[in-house]
Amino acid sequence: MSWTYERAGVSLGKHEEMHVMAHDVIRDAASRLGITLMEGGFTRSMQLDNHEITLHTDGVGTKSMIAWTTGRLEVLGWDCVIGNVNDIACDGFTPIALTDYIAISGNDADAVRKVLSGIRDAALAVKAALLGGETAIMPDLVNGIDVSCTVLGIKNTGNYEMTKAGDIVIGIESSGLHMNGYTLARKVLLGRYGLEDEICGDKLVNWLLRPTAYYGDLLIRLYGGGLIKSAVHVTGGGFTKMRRAIGDLGVELEVPEPPCIFKVIRETGNIEWGEMYRVFNMGIGLMVMTSEERVDDAVRVIRSSGFNYWVLGRVVDGGGINISMNNGVKLRV
Repeated sequence: MSWTYERAGVSLGKHEEMHVMAHDVIRDAASRLGITLMEGGFTRSMQLDNHEITLHTDGVGTKSMIAWTTGRLEVLGWDCVIGNVNDIACDGFTPIALTDYIAISGNDADAVRKVLSGIRDAALAVKAALLGGETAIMPDLVNGIDVSCTVLGIKNTGNYEMTKAGDIVIGIESSGLHMNGYTLARKVLLGRYGLEDEICGDKLVNWLLRPTAYYGDLLIRLYGGGLIKSAVHVTGGGFTKMRRAIGDLGVELEVPEPPCIFKVIRETGNIEWGEMYRVFNMGIGLMVMTSEERVDDAVRVIRSSGFNYWVLGRVVDGGGINISMNNGVKLRV
């Protein structure tokens, strides 16, 4: 039996349809209010004096089910902040404030304390004020816990370079699954393994609850130094997220061997490689685009920030995200 994300319960096609509906509502509301919106790859923003501001919301998703089962809930607070900040940083925004939303099934104050501890740690890491939030106890609606955050970001207005054919794509390592693909990963892995089973040199639970890597400071350095033109946070939708940065252009990528945990997911679920690269980050949590003459300087900053990296390929004319694997497999996602 071959698993897909849709068979696990998530249709990427329907998800995209929902995004289109939301975009239509956003544009209609802005038009009626006479507000001009600026479109980024991951954010929409509006001008406020000499700055652009953005508000961005995301949740942790079904990773929360593993955290709830084990009581290791701090990671949910960390991830909900870091996931949002990584997104807005890809469009050049610096976080300045955030709020949270915690929905829980019962009167478990200790669980909420753990989540808030993770939110506090992340807020300190990104240097953004936590202005408040909402904790909703809803036993008739929620089974377990769900966590999301909203981040306010700001950047100076100005002209930013556009990605063009010939630009180089650099990939930066992920820390694991981050926050995405868990519906499929859980169905596949927990159908065969227990959370305490050792896989790829560590317990499965530790792989599934690894905190999301924080890229915000790195992106601020890269943008601030004029070293990159655009960036892609590889989250839900996997490598298809590249389209947010390249538009109608394409990319030719030669990817490194995926980390062991992704190979175990693929082999256990009999998942096609193309589906893996459409769902998971496959060990690359961030991609940045830069001109050829700036690659060495960009790599120097990435290395000094403590991340492993790969020069993956280049932007090309014509659409399509084309992937060559080191086992000879070629994909178009």
